[in-house]
Amino acid sequence: MEDRERVRRIARLLREREAEWSRREWVQYTTGFDFGVNQAESEYIAVLKDRENYRAVERLLGQRLSPRWRRRLEILRRHFKPYQLTPRLHRLDERIRKKTLELSQVLNGHRCRLEGRTVSATEIDRIWRISPDRGLRRQAFLARAQVNRPLLQAGFLDLIEMRREFAALYGAEDFVAYRLERDEISPRIFIGWEQQAAPLRENYQRLLESLGQRFLGGDKPMPWDLPYMETQLAPQLQTPVDISSLYKSLHDLFNRLGYRLDQYNITYDIFPRRHKSEWGYNFTIVPGGDSRILANVEGRYYELGVLLHETGHALHSFRLDPRDYLMNLGVSGIIAEGLANLFGDLLLHPAVYGQFFVGRRADADRNFARLRRFQQARTFTAISSILFDQELYRRDLRGGQEVDRLYWEFQGRILGEPPYAREAPWGFRIHHTTHPVYLHNYFLGDLTNRMLRKVFIKRHRVQDVMEKPRKFGRFIEEEVIAPSGRWPFEEWFERISGRPFSLEWLRDG
Repeated sequence: MEDRERVRRIARLLREREAEWSRREWVQYTTGFDFGVNQAESEYIAVLKDRENYRAVERLLGQRLSPRWRRRLEILRRHFKPYQLTPRLHRLDERIRKKTLELSQVLNGHRCRLEGRTVSATEIDRIWRISPDRGLRRQAFLARAQVNRPLLQAGFLDLIEMRREFAALYGAEDFVAYRLERDEISPRIFIGWEQQAAPLRENYQRLLESLGQRFLGGDKPMPWDLPYMETQLAPQLQTPVDISSLYKSLHDLFNRLGYRLDQYNITYDIFPRRHKSEWGYNFTIVPGGDSRILANVEGRYYELGVLLHETGHALHSFRLDPRDYLMNLGVSGIIAEGLANLFGDLLLHPAVYGQFFVGRRADADRNFARLRRFQQARTFTAISSILFDQELYRRDLRGGQEVDRLYWEFQGRILGEPPYAREAPWGFRIHHTTHPVYLHNYFLGDLTNRMLRKVFIKRHRVQDVMEKPRKFGRFIEEEVIAPSGRWPFEEWFERISGRPFSLEWLRDG
């Protein structure tokens, strides 16, 4: 009983210190000010470094336990393990965390320059989507590479090397294997992706050629053309909307699914400003008590997609049992992103856009259906970024040019595309800095999203999940949220779908 009570105290302490760490990260990402993020993180990690805490977990695991208690303790042991290390590894981990914070501040404070002036990410996004000037779209797209040099000068490759050194000292095959072990993902899940991408690429290239004929005068579509072509397929994406109507549409949609957003303490910080991160995030400060969403919205319909995605994360955090902190530590990032993607994809569903395009519904139906087909066809292109993200830790990279060459290598192997610029646009993607070996979660989350929809449609004999929105809400609650953490991702996936995970779900979507 003494060890069990100690484990309960550990859980309470971790929860309290994680909340303080998240609060300080929220301030840093929304204002650019650092009020002790590293200190708060160190205080959280101090609990995991405590050998007596770890021994209490190990002793309990040696006892007779219920399956759920054993799962909680296995999750906790997995969190402890990286910190029950040698003093050398502890010092290296501290250096990694300090460098990560330093580089994240570079990213949060960076703003691109375009035609001699500073521009925000939202303005660049708007240029890609609506400018008929293809040259300007190219400049805006490639402007994202401007952050590469500041990152490299601040020590990005030093960070990569420190992570590689940490994994070697830890005893992992490499840093990718180390991260996957922590996330309970088998490396086998990535085997054969390059080969499986080939037929998907052929279909995608045929579609691109058709869209190039239609929207670019027969020119070959390039990456800076893709958002523009999406807007041409569905001009409704760029429709100006009243910002307040975005929240109303969120409220109405989640209410149809059986979730009352006004019952949850969710804070939205949605307007762009200097020193604020230009990405979208959900910060779970207190599970079931305080969730905060960062976004950058200027009043266009497509921006609702980010709010839907991040609100999905917030809802997930509120619907988990706040008393079961240990089980919640085991929630797979893939399941979390899959659920968030499920809500985000409803941007293109009549249940959402029908509120905005009353009187023009037939056009919206036709255009958004075309856009969905295009987006589904290009889902596989994320494989290039995922494999690049992983290969950063398997190559000996000695400079920015070698990082660029690695980026172009996977662009060629997965997409069949040659380099289109001197510098590759990789540094702007904050995950390489702050969330290494994480990009696969979004892609696998997309496939999880497709699986969930197909399973529900088959079970309930409907054509669309929103034919029975309350039942779909209960399905999400019972099959996704309630068992979150109870099983590793691959086991959870097979329990629901009835078959092992594979890229076949890209074709089944």
